[in-house]
Amino acid sequence: MSMIEIDGSYGEGGGQILRTSLSLAAVTGKAVHFTKIRANRRKPGLMRQHRICALAAAEITGGKLTGADLNSQEMTFTPGTIRGGEYHFATGSAGSTMLIAQTIVPILLLADQPSRVVLEGGTHAPNAPVFDFFDRVFLPCLRRMGAEVTATLERTGFYPVGGGKAVLEIQPIREWRPLELTAGGKKISGRIVAIGSGIDREILEDEVRITDELVGSGDWKTEILEADSPGPGNVLYLELVRKNITELFSVCGEFNIPRKTVAERVAGMARKYLDSGAAAGRFLADQLLLPMALGKGGKYLTLPPSLHTKTNAEIIGKFLETEINMDNLENGTFMIEVKK
Repeated sequence: MSMIEIDGSYGEGGGQILRTSLSLAAVTGKAVHFTKIRANRRKPGLMRQHRICALAAAEITGGKLTGADLNSQEMTFTPGTIRGGEYHFATGSAGSTMLIAQTIVPILLLADQPSRVVLEGGTHAPNAPVFDFFDRVFLPCLRRMGAEVTATLERTGFYPVGGGKAVLEIQPIREWRPLELTAGGKKISGRIVAIGSGIDREILEDEVRITDELVGSGDWKTEILEADSPGPGNVLYLELVRKNITELFSVCGEFNIPRKTVAERVAGMARKYLDSGAAAGRFLADQLLLPMALGKGGKYLTLPPSLHTKTNAEIIGKFLETEINMDNLENGTFMIEVKK
């Protein structure tokens, strides 16, 4: 069997190269050899959540892994046959469960039977989609493509303690549909939410108030929520429900980041999106590529693609004969089209 070579230092050089490759190797049945895993990160190699992604792909397919050790920068994955059923994966840390979910959902959509997956670890972790984004932004897009996937948050896991729990229910795909998001549509509702555990309520109130002031007019509803979590933590997000898409912009509070900075970051992302006229935000634009490439393709209007998105497109091209075009419309937006 020929083996696909993946250089983990390519492009953005992070964990997404690994996750996308694992998903596509499992789906296509093609073996993959990784070198220089996460080479562009401060701590290169496999961290806990990356290792769990690899172990999960191997367990779901009955495949073989070599080199899947913590901090390893070289690994080989030879997939077997995708099998649905009951699975339980835990990071043993605050490592992101949502990144594990994004790895295994595309695989289990092609399983022989429904699957139920319990994920334990970080549900609201820095530098990763928070559960709320996964559940209310990403999954609705998958459903429009024909997927039947639900997610339930049973316990919130903040960095650095983790201890969160999310449950996924995944039905085998019956028929893929193309996704078209060429306009976001009018605003239906919007809210600014601060979630905390063991955090002074005044901090949460300030995050919401400052974000509301910075985003400007828009009649934003505001909420302060207390989370059931084993450790202290905080996440602030702005959710915008539009006719054709829901978008969500979040920042996880950390001990060394002032509340004003957290609010400024959320407001900055939201303002940039609102001013652009795009339908899909930059993070969603990145995450849509893989399921669209596996399914019936489509197109979406977004902001200038990030290095993550460009790298993801290149990795997809190593496994699938799919054409991905990123057309600059010269008004600050891009139309990304996935042709099947």
